[in-house]
Amino acid sequence: MLIPRIGNLDSNIAGLIVLAGATRPLEDIILEQMSYIFSLDDTISENEKLQLSKIKLQIARVKDPTLSVATPSTDLPFGVPAKYWIDLRGYNPPETARSLKQPMLILQGERDYQVTMEDLENWKKYLSSKQNVEFKTYPKLNHLFIEGEGKSTPQEYNVAGHVDEIVIDDIAGWMKEQQVKAYDK
Repeated sequence: MLIPRIGNLDSNIAGLIVLAGATRPLEDIILEQMSYIFSLDDTISENEKLQLSKIKLQIARVKDPTLSVATPSTDLPFGVPAKYWIDLRGYNPPETARSLKQPMLILQGERDYQVTMEDLENWKKYLSSKQNVEFKTYPKLNHLFIEGEGKSTPQEYNVAGHVDEIVIDDIAGWMKEQQVKAYDK
């Protein structure tokens, strides 16, 4: 999500790699994730309904134009200070990335419920016309780029695993390709 900001800060960076990069407002993604997790057992308990109501209220505060650094962090999602949410207002990662000169590799696991294929489509919407941007997806990989089957769940993160070898190979191959292009210049 912050790669475009980093690329803007240093044009000497040779290339940028985005792994499961969010493109939508973080507060919206948080609500979507919580709703997804609570729906995995096909029922939303009273406690989960209360949690969703609380987070919706906190998200409304984040979106409120009068949000200020004086707003208590206890009134905001996960207790994160208002300064953070204010900083992210209006930040559109793929729009920011559109102005970058550096080549980009954007990777997305198709089983990722945290940063979804909707985010990848947003990257594509803004960047697919750029000649130096490449997109790759992985049908069996989750947010951590670890393979699994069926719906991705938080429990998957409790199982030791490694980033799938194909992702490592794709990153290494892309970096080598960028090195060759730079050398040929």
